[in-house]
This record gives sequence, structure tokens and C-alpha cells, in this order.
Amino acid sequence: MVYVTPAPPADSDHQDKVPHYTLYDDGENELGEAANHCGGTTLQLNVNNVADKHYVASCSNTSACFYGSGRSIVASVSYSW
Repeated sequence: MVYVTPAPPADSDHQDKVPHYTLYDDGENELGEAANHCGGTTLQLNVNNVADKHYVASCSNTSACFYGSGRSIVASVSYSW
């Protein structure tokens, strides 16, 4: 999945803007044949910010800006009886 953000204002006067950025996320909820041999088991893998891009996510004013989250990888396994 691709997320393209607009350039929001960096100050209350709307004079400065936070640069826009693009993030790539990916997820897989089945891991091929391995999942088929484990009846009732679901394997899931999610990766956010695949490229580990450094970006300014928001600003409350021109001297208080906040970086966005770096890459995160989350794996989960669930079983249904």
C-alpha cells in the first residue's frame, strides 16, 4: 500500500508547510504452503514504512516539528479451534 500525504501547514498562519511524503507499507496474511499444513492457523506479517524513510510528520509551529515513525515489522500467529 502506498500513502501519499499532502503538505499540511507548519504554522497557524499557513505561511510555512510541512513537506509532503510518500510511505510504502506491505502485509501478507498467508505464507504459502506453510499455512496450508497448519489447519486453523493464520500467519500474518506487516511492514510499515518499508523504505525506513525519515520524514517530518507534523509541526505545531515553525520551531516544533515531529518526525514520523521509522520502519516497523510485526508478525503474528493465531489459531482457531
